[in-house]
Amino acid sequence: MSARESIGQAIGKVWAPAVAAISRARHARMFHPRGHTFAGYSTFVEGPYAELGRELSGRVLARCSAALWKGGWEHFDVLGMALRFRSGPGDDLDENPRVGDQDLLTATIRSPLTMLASPFLTDASDFAGNKYWAVSPFEHHSTNQRFELRLVPDGPRDRVSGTRVEKLAAAVYAGQASWWLQARKTLTLRWHTFLQVELDHEVNIDQEALAFDPFHGALEPVGVVHSIRRAVYASSQHARPRLS
Repeated sequence: MSARESIGQAIGKVWAPAVAAISRARHARMFHPRGHTFAGYSTFVEGPYAELGRELSGRVLARCSAALWKGGWEHFDVLGMALRFRSGPGDDLDENPRVGDQDLLTATIRSPLTMLASPFLTDASDFAGNKYWAVSPFEHHSTNQRFELRLVPDGPRDRVSGTRVEKLAAAVYAGQASWWLQARKTLTLRWHTFLQVELDHEVNIDQEALAFDPFHGALEPVGVVHSIRRAVYASSQHARPRLS
């Protein structure tokens, strides 16, 4: 563990009790309290990160949510998409994780430096039309480098009216809720597509029991932000109503 990650871990332990208290008082996650879940699939794309793409190919569970508000307010917010990957064919994923699953948390936040500005830069009325970033870097055994990840919509969509949930449901129904998962080496400009993620249909699962854990799987979260997250996420999940 680097010095920066040790600092992040210490910050996370200091913040954890406050985050737990807020989650307990809110009777939900501190951020992204209400979510909508969809089943889908992922397909790898040849390129520099193809080995990682193969490991993440298969079935997908996606939870789309707004970070700040519980109700239908669709302004001044950050949107998130949490993904769980499970290799191979089979039934839809539910709230129960399995060994070998990979969780990935993304949001409409380009970097920690733009976090406070993100509510001003996000179109909070449209889940399907946004780009999502993983905010902090990762490592993987197939590379000798740290890299960043983002989700980019893979094409135009039909224009529809309604709430952001209704727009997303329409995009899923039309086969237009699809993103490219891309990676780039830290401190470089070029992004490489290595996976296509497509949402296929909505699934009704236990939202309170669903907990994403990005610290297990093929991807190794690194950096200060991820180190802060480790303790904070664990305390928030423990404080949530049906997990306490």
